[in-house]
Amino acid sequence: MAWREDPARCRLAEEAARRAAAGLEAGPVLAGLRRLTIAGLLADGPAPRRSQDLAGIARAVCGAADQAARRRPGWLYAMVPPDDLLPVAVHRTLLQAALLSALRGVLGCPGARGVLQCEAAGPGVRLRFQGGRPDPDAADLWRRCAREGGGAAAFGGGPVFTAAAWLPLGKAPPPPAPDARDLLRDRYSLVYQFLGEWSADPGR
Repeated sequence: MAWREDPARCRLAEEAARRAAAGLEAGPVLAGLRRLTIAGLLADGPAPRRSQDLAGIARAVCGAADQAARRRPGWLYAMVPPDDLLPVAVHRTLLQAALLSALRGVLGCPGARGVLQCEAAGPGVRLRFQGGRPDPDAADLWRRCAREGGGAAAFGGGPVFTAAAWLPLGKAPPPPAPDARDLLRDRYSLVYQFLGEWSADPGR
C-alpha cells in the first residue's frame, strides 16, 4: 500500500538519516513511523490490484519476528502450511502490520506466548491468533484486513488478545511473498517499527 508524502514522514526520514550517520539507535524514530504507518493503513484507500499470499506472508513475518526478538525459544508458535498458496485480496503491508501488531502484544508481556494458525477453510482462509495483551491497534488492523478482503473478523474478551478472521480466497495466483531475510534488511522496516523495542540491533 502506498502512502502520500507528508511533512511528518519527511521529518522522520531526515531524523533517521542523521541517527544512522551518527551511529545511533533507530528506536526513537520507530515509534513515530509506526504511528504514521498505522494511520495510513487504516485510512480509506484504493483496493489492491493483486491478491497476496497470506500463508507466505505469515511465514515470513513469523520467521523474521522469531529471529529479531530477544525472547526465549517457543515464545511464538506458528501453524502455517509450509507450501500452500493462500491468495487474499488485501494489501501486503496491511497483512504484515496486522500480524506484527498481534506479536507486539505478546512481546510486551514477559513470559507470554503467541499462537498463530493460518489454514484453508472452504472457499476461504481462516487466520487465528491468541496471546499477549489486547491492543487497540491490532484489533483495528485485523478489522481493516477483513473489510478490505471481503471477509469478517471476531475478537474474544478478557485479558489475552484473541482474534479470528476469515477471508475469501482470491482467484488469481499471487506474486511471491518476501522471505524473512527481506523483512530484516531495513532497520526501519515494519518488523522493527512494531517489534524494535524487543529486537537486537535493528537492521544490522
